[in-house]
Amino acid sequence: MSTSEPALGSIQKAFAALLKIAELPGPITPKELAQLTQTPLPSTYHLLRVLVDLGALVKLDREGYRLGPAIGALSDSYLEQGEPLRVLEPAVRELAKITNETSYMTAWRNGKIEVVVTVSSSRPVRVAPLAHGSQNFAHARASGKIMLAYARPNLREEYLYANPLDAITPNTIDNASALEKELDEILQKGYATDLEEFATDVSCLSVPVLASGHLIAALTVSAPTSRFNIEFDSLLRSIWASKGHAERLLSGSK
Repeated sequence: MSTSEPALGSIQKAFAALLKIAELPGPITPKELAQLTQTPLPSTYHLLRVLVDLGALVKLDREGYRLGPAIGALSDSYLEQGEPLRVLEPAVRELAKITNETSYMTAWRNGKIEVVVTVSSSRPVRVAPLAHGSQNFAHARASGKIMLAYARPNLREEYLYANPLDAITPNTIDNASALEKELDEILQKGYATDLEEFATDVSCLSVPVLASGHLIAALTVSAPTSRFNIEFDSLLRSIWASKGHAERLLSGSK
């Protein structure tokens, strides 16, 4: 075995540990992490000490460990550079081409949901393309519901605390319990719909774009409701195909 192989193994273990810790809403103890990663407890203690020294983790006395400032800096740079979302633009264009409907992509930006890519339909009767930038009323949009359903619990709570569940149309979900139920159903189905919940005669279908199980963006197609209802099965097949394309682009495949 070459000297690089043990080092590579250590990097993989450290990355796996950070991903596990990132998935949890609160701190984790060494014993809990050892069980989750199926790593001997002494090795887990050593790994945690190294990650704390690097600033990747912070030790909270008896509570355990949570992500540290170095991870925060990486996250900020990741969002500011926006490179992963530029990589995903072909998948949005593909979705618009195969459905001939307005398609767009949204992502979290500093606690807000923003439209980052949009492609208009070429049909005479169509949904107008969305402007780039912040998108309000997430509870009334298919894309917003995907972003909320797959968000970290704290991020979802902060967003809903700052954004009341206003009734935009008679179909809008404006009850917290009803919204929570729908978000749970979205996680089970893997997609969200907006059936005239934000605008009359506009319906939308949205799916998550994931990397290692973590939400990167939401991919959405919008159409006039009459056409949406007739073509729903076709739209669902198309958006699943574009989701697969987007996730392959994230992994470096085509």
